[in-house]
Amino acid sequence: MSGELAALGAAVIWAYASVAYRPFVERHGAVRVNVMRTLYAAIASAVPAVILGIMRPASLWALASGALSLGAGDTMYLASIGSVGVSVAAPVSYTFIIMAEVMALAVGERPTLPLLLGGILVVVGVALISRGPMGRLRPSGVALALGAAVAWASGWVMIRVADVGGLSPVSTAFLRVSAALAILAAVSAVRGGGLRGTLKGTVRTRLPIVAAADLAGGSALFALAIGVTGVDRSMVIVGSMPLIAQAIAWASGSERPSAFEVAGAALVTLAVALAFA
Repeated sequence: MSGELAALGAAVIWAYASVAYRPFVERHGAVRVNVMRTLYAAIASAVPAVILGIMRPASLWALASGALSLGAGDTMYLASIGSVGVSVAAPVSYTFIIMAEVMALAVGERPTLPLLLGGILVVVGVALISRGPMGRLRPSGVALALGAAVAWASGWVMIRVADVGGLSPVSTAFLRVSAALAILAAVSAVRGGGLRGTLKGTVRTRLPIVAAADLAGGSALFALAIGVTGVDRSMVIVGSMPLIAQAIAWASGSERPSAFEVAGAALVTLAVALAFA
């Protein structure tokens, strides 16, 4: 039961964080917000990561995962949230779970009927979500979320390698956010900076706590869930995150998910459950 609760806790944290980030993205932009969230998470996880150890061969995989999944993937995810809202961005980006399983086929895993059925449900779910008000397509926001999914799926494979290499979940989280922070800060500087103003505008808000809970707390809970319950069961539970995010957005009054968006999120969640059946 503790593993299931940890996985559910991670899903709730990530869902709430997705909703909480939107006003910051609209005010400061996706890149600057991502710089701040990785900065706050790095500060929160630095001391325990050093104590647990960060100098191992597997550390390189954690750094690469952070650069790809947090630097590129999370920036596209945040931009998608700012463009079309969490009710669309969350379910579309969470197709990364199916993508990761498909990528595993390249290293020798065999396709299964549930995985193939899950892939079909994902396509249908994304098609439903892509239909905006009055049936209009929302290609840019959906494309950003799908880009995030590809980056997350690739980064997930790297995290598996880091785990096998004996790197602790907290150390992995610290190295990932540190790699993303370095790259994003450089990108932001090239684009004209503005980080000092963003820091002043966010340091006394809920963003530092949300970022630490999201990138450090949620990741640690998910790692605990995998260790106690296993990858398959943990993935199924975490796959409910899009529906939880839609519920939080609706309850907080920040969004009103349409019937198509809820149906699409439900199909993505069902696809994950099927893939790990």
